[in-house]
Amino acid sequence: MKRKKKNMRKNNRGIQHPLFGTSIITWIKLVTNNGGVDPSFLPRAMFVTISALLTMPARFLFKIVYGPRIAETKIKYPPVFIIGHWRSGTTFLHELLSHDPQFCYVSMWHTLLPNSFLVMEPTKKFMAQFLPTTRPMDNIEVAVDGPYEEEAGLAVLGQWSFFHCFHFPRYAKRQYSQSIHFEGLTDEDVAQWKKNYFDLTKAVTYSNHGKRLVLKNPSNTARITTLMELFPDARFIHIYRNPYKVYLSTKRMRAKVLDKLALQHTTDEQIENHVIDNYVRLMKSYFKQKDQVPDGHLIEIRYEDLVADPMGQIREVYARLGLPGLEVAEPKMQRYLDEKAGYKKNVYEIDDAIIRRVKKHWDFTIKRWGYEPPK
Repeated sequence: MKRKKKNMRKNNRGIQHPLFGTSIITWIKLVTNNGGVDPSFLPRAMFVTISALLTMPARFLFKIVYGPRIAETKIKYPPVFIIGHWRSGTTFLHELLSHDPQFCYVSMWHTLLPNSFLVMEPTKKFMAQFLPTTRPMDNIEVAVDGPYEEEAGLAVLGQWSFFHCFHFPRYAKRQYSQSIHFEGLTDEDVAQWKKNYFDLTKAVTYSNHGKRLVLKNPSNTARITTLMELFPDARFIHIYRNPYKVYLSTKRMRAKVLDKLALQHTTDEQIENHVIDNYVRLMKSYFKQKDQVPDGHLIEIRYEDLVADPMGQIREVYARLGLPGLEVAEPKMQRYLDEKAGYKKNVYEIDDAIIRRVKKHWDFTIKRWGYEPPK
């Protein structure tokens, strides 16, 4: 009993929660369909409930004032999707590409209030005071208007988002299967997910005067087929990293994010199982789907190569995907790289037991990409 209690993930710090912009109907469905909220997390749940009620007028105004304009918005330029398993360098690549002025992106602000952000714009400066300035898993700086993962916005909009694995961790296995592989969903459910995704990207496109979207979302690594249905001419950049480091970094990420977002308790064993199983399913699904992408619409790069020669890899990306405008973007990207030159990455210790565990389950990518255990 003591050991089980010791291994139970608990955190009661802070009541703020990124679901505060959701609708009350969506919130009720999420709670009832995912086993409820554990008593020690009731303050967080109350925060979401009250916020959902308070932001209701903003969502109504957004729909009335901006809904018709967003509906008429055309996504003229095919989006560029950055994909790859969590902790494989997708954020670094996204930050780099976001400095190209031809692109727009989903920001943290968009994900917090995906169906009211334009109405709530006057409150942004005030609300930004209560938002984190760094990510919990790696201390990378985040800004309210900086590039962010649109999956967080999908969590606010509906029942199917990978982020709900963090909100309701006891139901993480089911949430992962439904939100990423669409398993167990009806045709109507999938259609609703597509609508949520399309509406979010159109709203962001509208607010950025029609610029081309560059989107980073590890969950999309196994959604290539669905994304091509929405955006037939889309471009994809898949970034991958040494699986041994991905394992260590993903476990750390899961634990840190659960501390901030969980509405239920979970155990270290459950986290471990999710990390192992999710990687296998995500990457095997990607390998099956990637051959459906037309030539010239997908490029695969190694994280280690991107870190060693960022601009060299970026030039290759633009050339392979037929993206224009690098001559304008390159000086801005280089300034960003110069500013981040002193950033220190997390250091992880790896022992023989971890090496055996990762090799046992993830050997199919280790062999495919030719990685060795880190020294």
